[in-house]
Amino acid sequence: MLLMQPKTGRQVILTYLQYEIARATTADLQRAANFLEKAREVRQGCRKQRTKSRKDQLQGWRKHVDDSINW
Repeated sequence: MLLMQPKTGRQVILTYLQYEIARATTADLQRAANFLEKAREVRQGCRKQRTKSRKDQLQGWRKHVDDSINW
């Protein structure tokens, strides 16, 4: 007996998106594509900001150290 694997959340959303794409106008599709592009850019910017903050926090101790001393 072949058991059906349950769909992942992504698969469910893609099925829903395909259904709506078939019924959308060109203008609807253009607005949706622009929205998705901007959303991806925002996520990338947030990721860069978090990465920089983590790096700065890891290197923060260097502000309080006198590096001019050689041992």
